[in-house]
Amino acid sequence: MNTIIKPELGEYLYLAMGQCNGHKVVMAIGYTYEYADKKAKQFEAASCGAVQYLDVSVVKTGDKMKCRTISKSPE
Repeated sequence: MNTIIKPELGEYLYLAMGQCNGHKVVMAIGYTYEYADKKAKQFEAASCGAVQYLDVSVVKTGDKMKCRTISKSPE
């Protein structure tokens, strides 16, 4: 039996990353993937195409390097 362990709220930060004028930028930060994804999509729409939403970087709270990358959810 596979048990999925969900991280504690606040254990990880989810940084929605985008592309703007040739630079990688942070579009949204959340304690959950769903929140960061939702806010990045709102940011992308509000920017009228100036910022392109790419993916979500996952960083363990207190660390400086990302531990993984998650693809953005489909529209």
